[in-house]
Amino acid sequence: MSGDESLVLTGATSGLGLRVVERLIGTSGAHLIVGGRSPEKLAHLTSSGRGGRLTVLPLDTAQLASVAAFAAEVRTRLGPGRIRGIACNAGIQTVGPKAMTEDGVEVTFATNHLGHFALVHALLDRVVPGGVVVTTASGTHDPGDRLARRFGFRGGFFPSAAAVAKGDLDPAASIGQQGMDRYATSKLCNILMTKEMARRVPADRVRFVAYDPGLMPGTGLARDRSALERFGWSYLMPAMRWIFPGVSSARQSATTLADLLLKPSGAVSGSYIDFTGHPAAASADAERPDLAQDLFSVSAQLAGVVP
Repeated sequence: MSGDESLVLTGATSGLGLRVVERLIGTSGAHLIVGGRSPEKLAHLTSSGRGGRLTVLPLDTAQLASVAAFAAEVRTRLGPGRIRGIACNAGIQTVGPKAMTEDGVEVTFATNHLGHFALVHALLDRVVPGGVVVTTASGTHDPGDRLARRFGFRGGFFPSAAAVAKGDLDPAASIGQQGMDRYATSKLCNILMTKEMARRVPADRVRFVAYDPGLMPGTGLARDRSALERFGWSYLMPAMRWIFPGVSSARQSATTLADLLLKPSGAVSGSYIDFTGHPAAASADAERPDLAQDLFSVSAQLAGVVP
């Protein structure tokens, strides 16, 4: 990686994203441009001797205006430099009633998929040939994933891209289950879009990879769950991760994600990789080009993107 190349990362102020930033700033010479809803959480890094390689900007991927402002600032900060890799990592999981953004899109879909779709298209021309876009997906998208089902996930629901964008999946389910379904569906969208972009963009131009970090107990993903569930997630599950296949740690998953950014030539464009660095199993829906094309069309319309 040359000195005028940068890495861009979303969702960088907590959980997996924070671990990735800490690893990259400690082990690579890359300049990092990162976005998050709480930039102050990285003050311990920006004030350190290594902070010169780190630019922290406000970003809420649920709001297209915030994405546009972040992308414009990234382009300004780059100057004549280029982007070596983009990590689309920001994500939320809500279990309350459906919420819509100012853009009229369901908030989970907006945060986990649409904001990243808009960001990638806003910065794609600044990515160096052979660069990489890594999007954080999840095994929860797959109804056949036993570990995900153990935690109440039923896989992604995709009646149509328009319905997914509105959050209208299974009205007969409980409010909590609907929230989990929307999260799983947003992760299905992450894989679908990775594969669709890989079909549209030659691999020698930019590689697109979907990444499953595994279940990472101890991170903030369960912040909207009950007190008992949060306790088990934060204190019991981390001690049991050696027992359950598919359970990782933020540190282990961050290492693999950092490697994907630093060594993009090792990944096949359109692939789905897990935290061990090996190919992960995707659901049958994740392999459907018709769903991916529907998702691309609706996403482009909502984000104002001209393909």
